[in-house]
Amino acid sequence: MSLSYDKDGFKLTVIAGVADETKGKRRWTRVAASVMGYSCSDLESLAALKACLDCFRRGQLLKGEPQPLLGTETEGVLFASRQKDKVLYLLLQRVAAGRMVEEAYYTHLDVARLEVAAGKALQFLAPVVMWGPEQ
Repeated sequence: MSLSYDKDGFKLTVIAGVADETKGKRRWTRVAASVMGYSCSDLESLAALKACLDCFRRGQLLKGEPQPLLGTETEGVLFASRQKDKVLYLLLQRVAAGRMVEEAYYTHLDVARLEVAAGKALQFLAPVVMWGPEQ
């Protein structure tokens, strides 16, 4: 099984399968995700991204200077809430070596899409529990 998403600076690829081993079959899942080229494939990074997106959609992000979302202030992705032409946007900035190299403004619809994709990635990181007769 595979899942792929590449939109608005968020890239996600999930590949899952079953491997035959000498003691039976083993399930495996590989999650590769990045925001503006910065890797966020682990639980902590994806949870931070999803929480930021959720807070923006609920109107709980304060306007101010960009704060680190992934990585640090000098190497990673920063976020802030910005208003342009009476519309509220989520600003994401990619910084490398202390300099901004890319920025993007996301509408509420863009943020909703990213939140769904990040949620799906988090689901694949969670272990699968199956109930049934023991074999």
